[in-house]
Amino acid sequence: MKKDIQSTKEQTPITEAQNAIAQAERAAKQALSHTNRTNLMSAKEAFMQAERAVEGAGGSSNPQAVAGLHDHLNRVRAALEDAEAQQP
Repeated sequence: MKKDIQSTKEQTPITEAQNAIAQAERAAKQALSHTNRTNLMSAKEAFMQAERAVEGAGGSSNPQAVAGLHDHLNRVRAALEDAEAQQP
């Protein structure tokens, strides 16, 4: 009988949030270096997805990890605000 092969790295709400924040951070950096409407809109959308992912991880049994996610998300928010301030 064949066994189903499962990934050893399952996506948990914490890892999903970490990945979403990393994507939002990349988008915010892109918007900072190349400030235009398209990049800002992409960065805002990525940030909103990251916010939702962090909310989804809020019920985790690891409150320290969730606190770290909130800190990282706040840093990305600041970068996004800087990019918005640079928009002509």
